[in-house]
Amino acid sequence: MAAATHRLPSLVRTRVIPPEGHGCVLEQVSWLTPYEAETLAQAARRAGPGTRLEVIVPGSASAASLAAVESLFAWLGEKGVTLCVRRGNGDG
Repeated sequence: MAAATHRLPSLVRTRVIPPEGHGCVLEQVSWLTPYEAETLAQAARRAGPGTRLEVIVPGSASAASLAAVESLFAWLGEKGVTLCVRRGNGDG
């Protein structure tokens, strides 16, 4: 996992989308540090099963960066959280 961490994109746009009728969407742009990744994961888990976590990386992000982000949050699937990682248009 440490090697994958070095390929993480620095700036990402994220959305934590809870199941229909269970709260509001948390949307932000942030630096993807280990601390921020933990904070995002906790927010997604708190929203409960059926939540969707979207991580939008810069359009210039490499395939390795996308894979690193997917690997970082993959464990959320076991908690009922759907993960969507994709490149954004333009700069992110």
